[in-house]
Parts: sequence; C-alpha cells; structure tokens
Amino acid sequence: MNEYTDQLFAGILESAKSEATSIIEQAQKDADAIAQSYEKRIADTIALEKKTTNVRLEAIAKVEESTIRNLERKHQVSYSERLRVATLQEVALNMEKLIQTKEYPQILIGWIAEAAIGLDRERAVVHCSFKEKVDEAMLRQAEEIVLKTVGKKVSLTLGSKVLSSQGIEVVSEDGKVAYNNQVATRLVRSERELKELMEGEPCHKG
Repeated sequence: MNEYTDQLFAGILESAKSEATSIIEQAQKDADAIAQSYEKRIADTIALEKKTTNVRLEAIAKVEESTIRNLERKHQVSYSERLRVATLQEVALNMEKLIQTKEYPQILIGWIAEAAIGLDRERAVVHCSFKEKVDEAMLRQAEEIVLKTVGKKVSLTLGSKVLSSQGIEVVSEDGKVAYNNQVATRLVRSERELKELMEGEPCHKG
C-alpha cells in the first residue's frame, strides 16, 4: 500500500513540476514578448521624437535664416539710402561751388536752352535764383543753341521772380507751363542713373 502511495505521490509531484516548468517557460515567453513590445514602443517613440525634433529644428532654422535675410536687407536698404542721400548732398555742394567759376555761365546757358526746348514755346520767361546771375547775352546764346539743336526760334526774356535754390526755371508767358531746371530738380531726375551706378548696372551692361 505504501508503495502505491509513494508512486502516486511521485507522479503528482512530477506532474506539478512539469506544469510549473511549463508555466515558468510560458511566463518567460510572455515576459520576453512584453519586453520586446516595450523596446519596440520605446524605439518607435524615440524615432518619432527625433523626427519631430528635426522638423522643429528645421523650422527654427528657416525662421532664423529668414530673419537674418530680412535684417541684412534692411541694413542694405538703410545703407543704400544713406549713401544715396550723402551722394546727392555732395553733388549739390559741388554744384554750388561751381557758381564762382568762369565755366558756370555756360552751364546756365545749357540749362536755359534745355528748359526752353522742353517747354516748347515760341516765347518764354527765364527766372534764376538769388545765387546766380543771368544776363541778355546768355539768353541770346541759349536761343542760338535751341535753334541749332531743334531748328526752332525762341524768344527768351528775363523774369523778375527770384528762385529760392540754385538753378533756373523757364516759364511760358502766361505762366501756365514751366520747365524747372534747378539743381534739386535735376538731381531728382538723375536718381535713376544714381541708383544704377550704386547697384553696378553700368558695369553689368559693359
């Protein structure tokens, strides 16, 4: 009887051990599967975070690059504007210095003729600033230049109006039409050429 009992007990123990081993193995497999799953999740999360971070860094870099470009553009515009103003002021100063030279009357005669051609009237009145003087002889020379240049006879007379800044103005007799050839106005007309010079356009064209 004891022999049967021992065999039965041994069988139960063996079965229990086998079941325990099976349970442990399955538990280990489950644990390994869970671990692998977590590792994959962690790896996927890290990869996603890296991708998101890279996207953010690229966006930040683009914003910084755009900001730098805008700052450089503003600086260039500011510098160009300061250079333009300084250049115009220097030109105006040099033009004023010409008043005291013997060549200046010829410059005025050229401006008068140019204005008379632009005005396109048979008779016109010439005004000049308080800084310079225009006489009848200069008007006759201007008339001759107009005749030689465009083949038209014009009659120019001196006006009593005194301009506030350097240069001349040629006005129709009725005062309705005028051609301003003062230095300030001429500089405004020359701004496009100045801009091209500052941007190197003449060099590019060459």
